[in-house]
Amino acid sequence: MTSTDLGLPAEPRRGWNRWSPIAFLSRPLVYGTFLPAISLLNALVGMLLPMLMTPHVFGEYALAVTLFQYGLIFDCGAGQLADRWIPPAFARGQFDEVERLGQRLLWVRLYIGTVLFVTAIVGLTALEALDQLPFGFWAGVLSASAGIFYMVALGPGFIYRALSKRRNYALAIGILSFGLVFARPFGLFAGGLTGCFFALALWYLAFAFLFHWQMPPRLKTRPSPVEAASSVVLGLPFFATSFVWAFYLTANRWFASRLMEPGIFGHFAFSTNIYTLLIGAIGGLSAFYYPRIVGRIAHEDKFALSQVITVDCGKLTFAVGGIVAIGIILATPLLALIYPQYYESVSTVRMLLAAVPATVLVAWLLPISLSAGQRPWIDGLLIYPAATAILYVAIRVLFQRFGDIGAAAASTASALPLLGMLLVQLRHTRILSTGAAAALMGITTIVTAALCALTWAIK
Repeated sequence: MTSTDLGLPAEPRRGWNRWSPIAFLSRPLVYGTFLPAISLLNALVGMLLPMLMTPHVFGEYALAVTLFQYGLIFDCGAGQLADRWIPPAFARGQFDEVERLGQRLLWVRLYIGTVLFVTAIVGLTALEALDQLPFGFWAGVLSASAGIFYMVALGPGFIYRALSKRRNYALAIGILSFGLVFARPFGLFAGGLTGCFFALALWYLAFAFLFHWQMPPRLKTRPSPVEAASSVVLGLPFFATSFVWAFYLTANRWFASRLMEPGIFGHFAFSTNIYTLLIGAIGGLSAFYYPRIVGRIAHEDKFALSQVITVDCGKLTFAVGGIVAIGIILATPLLALIYPQYYESVSTVRMLLAAVPATVLVAWLLPISLSAGQRPWIDGLLIYPAATAILYVAIRVLFQRFGDIGAAAASTASALPLLGMLLVQLRHTRILSTGAAAALMGITTIVTAALCALTWAIK
């Protein structure tokens, strides 16, 4: 397979100036740290944004931005299909098949984006007519559009990942992530919530065109509607899991918004923002872990990597638990210093931090389950909807008893059952042994209990 197949840019030649930007970014140490660094910057910007808004306005932002997040992952499983289809064909040397599959998935993603864009416009217009939008109409339209354009722009990047071209993948994802780092705050300064989402939509539309110019979908390879629909159907189990997972991470703010006054909800939304940013930043690093694990699972015996996964995920849980413990201890002085207008959120921030280790572990195990599992529809149709239902009931019950702190505790109450169900699924697919699954569940439960005890002790 040549470097120009699927539009992949050629690797830097040896004769190039070693100080040129491309040569510099092509160094393993540089591109290996590029994406984590951008993820960290994104998390920092996300934590700084509340400083620019009142709690009431931030509550609207916290709900509107979920449309961006939903649009971002609404690829109907095309990303997971790339991970499943392309690596085996590439390993067998079937380069024509790799080309065909890559082109097919690029076109499918474009079709999905077009349908989704029209659907979002129609749906938001109907909700606006019924006066059911908790944010401005144009903020919602632009947020959804930005997410859809981001999803389309990810098409080439996912093919880079499936081909194990980590350098190209890191650069593509890093460039797209720069939109959240720069375009988002610039737009907020220039035009408030509407300006924020307009800047994001413009950024991702521009790079969707640029990336597809580098890896162009060819008309002669365009799949028929039936072929495109068949790919969507095959990807639905993976998409259902990803979508319900994304909804689960943001559902606490939607469920709570129906129970709280706007002012109180603004403080709760601030806490959920920290929660989702931490999970997104740490969970996103799994993209550098799971492809290697999935590749080894495909070529080794059942349970062969059980101990490896257990040790790695155990270390991850303890490390995240340690970071979260420091955050719980320093929450009061940090909020008083950095976010004085959100000081009333300190208790809900601490309580939501206690749910982070378990949720991060789910974020790392989820792609392994999707890519290497034999029955991904179980995740999409049973595990994550069940966890979301537990979250909904827990928020309603605990809010009535403990107020906004109870609503925050609901995330912990649902994260542990979610992890337990996922570990059972990984045991049934013979990825984790019974002992390994029990060990990870025990470690996470102990860490979560310790964090909850620390939260109540500081209170």
